Amino acid sequence: MSCRCANLAQTLIFHGLFPTAPSQPQMAISVELLACHRSLFQCSCDAVNALASALHMHYTR
Repeated sequence: MSCRCANLAQTLIFHGLFPTAPSQPQMAISVELLACHRSLFQCSCDAVNALASALHMHYTR
């Protein structure tokens, strides 16, 4: 659902999705998935515990 006072990108972000294009996005990515990817990227230098540390950091936020 949307209204005329917000464009498509703003509506997607309001619902927790990040548009893949600035105008007329065809797809959107979950903001929670992006946060999980960020946590994984921050911990990727430690190859043995990277995934466990990233998931722990993501779920404690």
